[in-house]
Amino acid sequence: MGNKSRGYLSGGLHPTLLLLILSLLISIPIRCQESLPPVMVTVSSRNQTINRVLDEITLQSGYHFTYDAAIINGKQKVQFRVSELLLRETLDSLLMDPQLDYRAIDKNIVIYRKNRIAPTPISSTIDRALLKGRVVDRRSGKPLSYATIALLETSLGSITNQQGEFSFKLPLDLPDPMMVISFMGYKSQVFPVSYPVEEELEIQLEKELIPLQEVIIRYSDPAKLLHEAINRIPINYLDNHSTMTAFYRESVKRNDHCMVYSEAVLDVAKGPYASLTSSDHVSIVKRRKISDVTTEDTVLLKLRSGISTSLSLDVIKNRPDFLIDDFQTRYNLEFTDMMTYGDRLVYVISFQQKDEIPDLLFKGQLYLDQESLAVLAVDFEFNPDLLHKEPGLFLVSRSPKIHIHPVMAKYHVDYRSVKNRYYVSQVRAEVEMKVRKRRKWFSSRYKISIEMAITDLIPDQRLRINPADRVSRNIVLADEPFQFDPQFWGVHNTIEPESSLMESIRKLVHSSQEIME
Repeated sequence: MGNKSRGYLSGGLHPTLLLLILSLLISIPIRCQESLPPVMVTVSSRNQTINRVLDEITLQSGYHFTYDAAIINGKQKVQFRVSELLLRETLDSLLMDPQLDYRAIDKNIVIYRKNRIAPTPISSTIDRALLKGRVVDRRSGKPLSYATIALLETSLGSITNQQGEFSFKLPLDLPDPMMVISFMGYKSQVFPVSYPVEEELEIQLEKELIPLQEVIIRYSDPAKLLHEAINRIPINYLDNHSTMTAFYRESVKRNDHCMVYSEAVLDVAKGPYASLTSSDHVSIVKRRKISDVTTEDTVLLKLRSGISTSLSLDVIKNRPDFLIDDFQTRYNLEFTDMMTYGDRLVYVISFQQKDEIPDLLFKGQLYLDQESLAVLAVDFEFNPDLLHKEPGLFLVSRSPKIHIHPVMAKYHVDYRSVKNRYYVSQVRAEVEMKVRKRRKWFSSRYKISIEMAITDLIPDQRLRINPADRVSRNIVLADEPFQFDPQFWGVHNTIEPESSLMESIRKLVHSSQEIME
């Protein structure tokens, strides 16, 4: 019959959730500078608004201005004249407010009011200030799921949840912290944090799509472009060992019932991207898990090696077959879009397995930075038209009394930049399948989800994890007491739980308490 091929990651690891089914009664590179550039400005305006004067300064300096309308009345008309004056002195003279300060970020200057109130710590044991908010589309108001949240000039970061919500713990030693909110296809937004922090902020991002015909593309052949991107991986990604902190969560749902939910803070020993032989290792810092599997359940799905799987989804470190040199033997590629990510242009390349290949491979989109050709993000999935051919793809073992029908298996990975070198910043996986017991008419729908966000990074620092503490491929997180304690995670940043998930967890907690009683 010959050898069957299948979409794969190098090293034999599939980017899947390994499941055990039992028959039972489970980047944006941002350059910032404290001082303003030594640009000389000459302006002569009579009875013009502050906004118009700032526009004139933009034309001369090349810098755009961002500020909160609550601190500057842009419609106020002024008489303003300066000649060959430094940019900072020009702004001081125009705005006439000693409490204002400026920060240059790329080609933007953020005007903000300096904090006069010290931040309030979350508690006596957690020396962080808490910032909560929601990221939405400016026009529609729809939440932006999994937007990147970063603290400027630090390696601290997180992501929004499915409802666009986030919480972020800010170090107290930053008197005027600034947050950077990024989402593919939208203009990034930088905003200063004002103390005392409001109960909840709403950050509105503006969409910025670029029609393909309006952009000069340097490469007419997407395959040639991807070959070059693969060749540049050693210079585009971290070339030394690094230490990461990550937040991880996983869930298993049977129909609409949440059976298992767990979350953990992880230490990650990350090897150099240029070395395919240097393994990544992870240990668990803190965790909690709750499950609700009763004797009435006819099938139990138990998550195995979800943490290990999340590491294998770093597709630059563990190359899938669409990111190795001979990808053209299996996949067709085409340009499908061009968009922005922060201030950078991004190629969008779609790939799909060739029609003549009968075996199960991938399809998806690659997002390449136009300038560096770094892979900024990847969306991919097993070909849904052929997924039925591999009913046991996600299983460690299964009972002959169980019929499995895979519905979908989708994955996403994002990369962020530090010192012009990229590293994995978040991964997600969703696997859905129908499970029917023999001689039963109706099947149950199971959905398994994992998410991991890198919340801190120390580049060029090698973390050595004791072999006994490393998470193995077959580890199963044990049930732990699940407490609704807002201080449970200490100083660590986490993914804010969605309201529907919180309700499911409350039901699980209530159910487990009843069983214990």
